[in-house]
Amino acid sequence: MQKRSRLRFLMLAPAALLSLLAMGLAVAPARAERGSRFELTADGRLVDVQVLVGDNATPLYTAPGRWDRRYFQALRGRNYALAVTNNSGRRIGVLIAVNGLNVVNGQQTSLSSGEAMYVLDPYERTVIRGWRSSLDDVRKFVFVDEERSYAERTGQSNGDLGWIRVLAFNEAGSPWYRIQDKVRGDDGDRVPTESESKDGPQAGRRAPDAAPPVAQAQPEPREKQDSNRTLGREEPQAPEPSSPGTGWGDRRYDPVRRVWFVPAPVATDQLVLRYEYASGLRALGIEPRSSRDRLWERERGELGFAQPPRW
Repeated sequence: MQKRSRLRFLMLAPAALLSLLAMGLAVAPARAERGSRFELTADGRLVDVQVLVGDNATPLYTAPGRWDRRYFQALRGRNYALAVTNNSGRRIGVLIAVNGLNVVNGQQTSLSSGEAMYVLDPYERTVIRGWRSSLDDVRKFVFVDEERSYAERTGQSNGDLGWIRVLAFNEAGSPWYRIQDKVRGDDGDRVPTESESKDGPQAGRRAPDAAPPVAQAQPEPREKQDSNRTLGREEPQAPEPSSPGTGWGDRRYDPVRRVWFVPAPVATDQLVLRYEYASGLRALGIEPRSSRDRLWERERGELGFAQPPRW
């Protein structure tokens, strides 16, 4: 009898553990209902795009009747980045416009195949972290109020403030075409750049008679000459009547080099993202999710394991 009773106890312990795990899984859908539906990746035919805030992908929402774009929440003073993955077995060109400006040269974009763009190798994933200020550095994307955005501060304000557009182009020319000292460029010739690091981006632009650097360094706005100062790092100012924009943030070392790439004349993918503060998303009928709902956690009285202290 003792052996049978001990065996019964050993069999019950895993069952109790499974029951506890099942209870934890059961409450997840209820928690997931708090906020609008979202996805973490915008999928295209050639590329996938994620918006990274910190190291995490931020939720991308859709709004009723606006299926051609995805929305995400802007967090004043926080840096963000765009993770782009090439899903194809060929090189592709990726043109990225933030607030209506090309992220490589900082100029207003016409979203054409003749503009500066990044080049991704087959199945490569890269993270675009900011405005390219040289072949070696970028200035990080940072959420600021619209009037302090890079577009406003360089006199290039336009109707695309708050919008991000990612266009992916197939390669039309030979991938083995080599750079010459002097190039007689035509409508298809371009000189993108390629990452010098394992995970870095690649960028490029059309080549004129003499191939110049792909990304000209952009002058800093006159009122902020300190290269180490980040826009939008001040404490948030009370209400949020303003709309968000993307500022000129901290310098980050992010080297690229030039490569030849001839894009197809028409983009295969055109992915559109729009960002707003939480109040703006709610006005559009989107309820953004917070990373942690303390009221809900307290009401449920959730149990967990002991975690090491932070300090």
